[in-house]
Amino acid sequence: MSAGVDLSSSQKIFYAKLCIDGYFTETNELFYQKLSSLKKNILPVKATSIINTWDHPVFTNAISDCVKNKHQKTGVLLRMLNEDGSNYLVDWEFSSCYNTKGDLCGIACTGFEAGANLYKGLSVEMQLRVLKLMSDSASESILLLDRDFRILSYNQSANMLSLQLYNKQYTAGDDFRDYVKPEAQAYFYRQFKKAIEGNVSEEVFELPGRNGKKIFLKVEMTPVHGDRKGVVTGVAIITRDVTIMNELNYRLNEVTAMQSHQIRRPVANMISLVNLMEDDNLTCEQKEYLQLLKISIAQLEDEIQGIVKKARDNA
Repeated sequence: MSAGVDLSSSQKIFYAKLCIDGYFTETNELFYQKLSSLKKNILPVKATSIINTWDHPVFTNAISDCVKNKHQKTGVLLRMLNEDGSNYLVDWEFSSCYNTKGDLCGIACTGFEAGANLYKGLSVEMQLRVLKLMSDSASESILLLDRDFRILSYNQSANMLSLQLYNKQYTAGDDFRDYVKPEAQAYFYRQFKKAIEGNVSEEVFELPGRNGKKIFLKVEMTPVHGDRKGVVTGVAIITRDVTIMNELNYRLNEVTAMQSHQIRRPVANMISLVNLMEDDNLTCEQKEYLQLLKISIAQLEDEIQGIVKKARDNA
């Protein structure tokens, strides 16, 4: 990005100034609109609160490079958060800012939106650049295939996963079908076909791990668009280890079931007491109080059921 260019009203380029503490203190109108959609339009805004968690190390390293190297400009691709929780990709350039005394006073950030998500709308060359830049920082495995199942590129996490699952490393140009186990080939062909047709698929698989422990992998297949005309030239396979999340969800279900049982027991006792009291000779006023008590108990029971249902739905 050229110095001296007024970016305050740009409709294509994001501009923001980042203080050393990691907060955006200034933005142009275009980036401010993005912050407003996230209800983060009151500056300063913590930068990591609008960046995909997996990209925090990339962001931190880029800032560190700017601080250490006075005149260096650092390019970095970051997944930023949308209002609905999805991501949009921004190609950022970071450079250090200094005051008249020569003291570091912040980081100037200029960038443009590279695509609506990690791959959609990007050229194959851009996708390879994304993989290269993210190779050492992404926790998820990212593998790029062409329409003929050939491996175009992959990151370090993908190679580690290949060793774990297939006991061999990926090689660019290999036919990926040679890596797919026979029992999984029907599923692979089905999902690959969906991606080539422009659809995204996602599924969690349970696999045997080391020491007899099961591992859970979430596999996403997404179409790769080789040009802006929407032609699908390949498929990106993104795999995430969700074992810990599955264990947490399982434990949450256990705790929810136990807590709901423990809470329902005193509620059941209250219902029994109310039923016994109804058999007594009560005055009209006492009957009104008893009716209010029954309504309150019923509302409490509904609240408990709602909490349990919500916990299970989110698990």
